[in-house]
Amino acid sequence: MVANHFKKNMQQININNLFRPEILNFSVDTKKLGLVNYVNLDNAATTPPLIAVETAVTNYMTSYGSVHRGAGTKSKISTDDYENSREVIKNFVHARPDDYVIFTGNTTGAMNTLAYFFSFLPGKVAVSAIEHSSSWLPWIKAEGIKMLGSQRTSLEDMDKVNESIQELGGGQVLRYDVSEKFEFNLDRIEQLLKIKSNHVKVLVATASSNVTGYCPDLKAIGKIAHRHGAYFIVDACQFIQHHPLDMQALGIDFLVASGHKFYAPFGGGLLIAPKKFCDKFLPYQIGGGNLPYITEGGEFLRYQNQLAHDPGTPNAVGAVAIAAALKELKVLGMKNVETYETNLTKKAYATLKKNPNVILHVNEKQLNTVIPFSIKGQDATMVAEKLNSDFGIGVRAGSFCVYNVVRKLMHVKNESTIVAAVKNGDTSKVPSIIRASFGLANRPEDVERFIKAITALTK
Repeated sequence: MVANHFKKNMQQININNLFRPEILNFSVDTKKLGLVNYVNLDNAATTPPLIAVETAVTNYMTSYGSVHRGAGTKSKISTDDYENSREVIKNFVHARPDDYVIFTGNTTGAMNTLAYFFSFLPGKVAVSAIEHSSSWLPWIKAEGIKMLGSQRTSLEDMDKVNESIQELGGGQVLRYDVSEKFEFNLDRIEQLLKIKSNHVKVLVATASSNVTGYCPDLKAIGKIAHRHGAYFIVDACQFIQHHPLDMQALGIDFLVASGHKFYAPFGGGLLIAPKKFCDKFLPYQIGGGNLPYITEGGEFLRYQNQLAHDPGTPNAVGAVAIAAALKELKVLGMKNVETYETNLTKKAYATLKKNPNVILHVNEKQLNTVIPFSIKGQDATMVAEKLNSDFGIGVRAGSFCVYNVVRKLMHVKNESTIVAAVKNGDTSKVPSIIRASFGLANRPEDVERFIKAITALTK
């Protein structure tokens, strides 16, 4: 029954129609297999462009002109396409009608923007222990700078200032813990927000862990946040390309994501936020383009719309690419995408589970499109390099910017030697595991070669 379902889903999604042959059949020379098609199992890091995206970008460049700055025909066409991209994005995630779509360089840029806005408001920030560094560190920096106040110093004393920013900001950012299986505990979140002295103004949660793929109950978490007067921010970087997403149904106030994660690698990211919130703040970045007028006395007047948050010449190509990718994913149907990718992942997981020399760092309940694992007695970086050089398979080894999780997975009790090594420029002691991540550009034969490669490496 499962095999038949998989075949049916394969017919619904034909990746040969989604990606150029040059991408799917990119050849590499290997030590063990000779010349083979490259297998990309690092989709959680970045994904190849869809044909629809490349076509949209090429067409856009034909009529490309100055966005929001010209009276010519090309400028008008480019501006219309750019602005329409926002509506496509809102429609895909079921954002509220008056939500803004603010384009950023990536998810990190989006989260830094939010951290800047919220640093003006009283209260603390709650971030989970499994969040990517990009969902954690921007808050520490922004809150720390605000806590530092008007203090100025010499260049020679900047090291001390930087330490103060981290210390002060760290006190404003609360990290809510997760279970031993790295799952969210709703009761713990509730208790954290109940404490009046915490005064949590915003709660940040990942929609899907970039290490394990675990997807928490966003709707339940959002209800808890709102019940205690906190805004709810979701990092959908590892979610939006794999699963259906409805901001309104889940109670999400702010959403961030990156185009390169969902087949639009043209340097674009996005932040979806309420208009009534964004209109209260000066833009995170300011200069030309996002101000309608500057008076003789130097007072700058601002827009009460999305343009206020579009400094300089925008990355219109990135915006158009994002919209084209989401249009294509919508045509495919996110449920079909979800089934196709998870079936590939389950097939690989089931075989790895039988291998006594493979340590799996995710259970079947959490299994999504990511398989984090280790091989007994073998260095993670060396395994990743062998998979590439011997078998033409690209995976990633490391801590994936979630050091807290990987430290626990590798049972690191004392990190003093790691800290000393890193300060001396040696990163070899940083705890690492291997991550194989699947996407739309993968085929069943990719799974077969991955399984054979792991079998060979564990003999």
